[in-house]
Amino acid sequence: MKITLFFTYNVSLSDWKNAGILSRELEIYKYIYKKYNIRFNLVTYGDKQDLELLDLDGIEIFPVYTRVKFSDKKFINIFKSFTIPFIFRDIIKDSDILKTNQLKGSWVPIISKIIYRKPLIIRTGYDLLRWSAYENKNIWNRSFVFLLTKISLIFSNQYNVSSMSDKLFLEKRFGKKNKIKLRPNFVDTNKFFNTNFERKEEILFVGRLEYQKNLDFLIDEYKNFELPQLNVIGTGTYSDRLQNEINQNNLNINYIGHVPNEELSKYYNKFKFFILCSHYEGNPKALIESMACGSIVIGNDIDGINNIISDNLNGFLINCEQGDLKKIFDNFKLQKNNLVDVQSNAISFVRKNHTLENLANLELSDYTKL
Repeated sequence: MKITLFFTYNVSLSDWKNAGILSRELEIYKYIYKKYNIRFNLVTYGDKQDLELLDLDGIEIFPVYTRVKFSDKKFINIFKSFTIPFIFRDIIKDSDILKTNQLKGSWVPIISKIIYRKPLIIRTGYDLLRWSAYENKNIWNRSFVFLLTKISLIFSNQYNVSSMSDKLFLEKRFGKKNKIKLRPNFVDTNKFFNTNFERKEEILFVGRLEYQKNLDFLIDEYKNFELPQLNVIGTGTYSDRLQNEINQNNLNINYIGHVPNEELSKYYNKFKFFILCSHYEGNPKALIESMACGSIVIGNDIDGINNIISDNLNGFLINCEQGDLKKIFDNFKLQKNNLVDVQSNAISFVRKNHTLENLANLELSDYTKL
């Protein structure tokens, strides 16, 4: 069996590598090939550099800009993307199933499905329609995303979402209950596990340094209260602002910067606590990875986080209002024994719901059915 995976529009293997997520994103496909001998074609929005990044059995790379000339003009590249089903027809015709990595760019495999009559799985790591509202996108953007979501639901054979809240939202908005499947993100528990080393009584944050992650809340908490040291891993448009706030206010925050995904396990095991205070989330991989490693996790009480964290059971939920972080650490001093149970429950939750093996088996069942 051969699966062709279409990358998110305008995303390349080089982008994955630069973001430090290349090994993580490919893990499930390497696992499925090794265990079930299913082969994968990856159609990326890269150039010949993508070909130099990867040499794996069972996975072939087909960068769009080795067959299509890249333009400096955004709308010309979007127009050219509609030619991909024709320019890559040899790859698509030889495939058994087509799949997307995200919703954005799904017009390419949809056209391919119609022309070549191939089954199609639309995969979403987060619901683009909800996020366009969260991010206050303009009416044209939101209308386009709505239309793309609707068309994708109509033409796909299966539409995968990573969280129950996304599933319920789409079912209420569009119907298609039999087509929308819950397929959460996975963690390779052979790489992310509790090493049982003594941890520092400090907090870790891992994520993109963007508005979504609500770094303003953390900065304000550290301006106003004495708290354990916060260690920040990630890059983004908030990087300079964060560093300036640390320097100007002498905050108890250690900005580590970029760390590749394959090295994160040692950081999750180095610090006792992990925090994710986002304004909105899909199915956050960093949160799941930290729980697999036995971190005591603290999260904002919102969709995408509160369906993973059960308050006082496998982690702790806060409202991210001023003083909330101070209050919860004051409470931790009174319930040290309970934290051991919370850590154990977090590990058990991930092993039950998010292991690479379980999600790979689900993926295989989807392929077999189609």
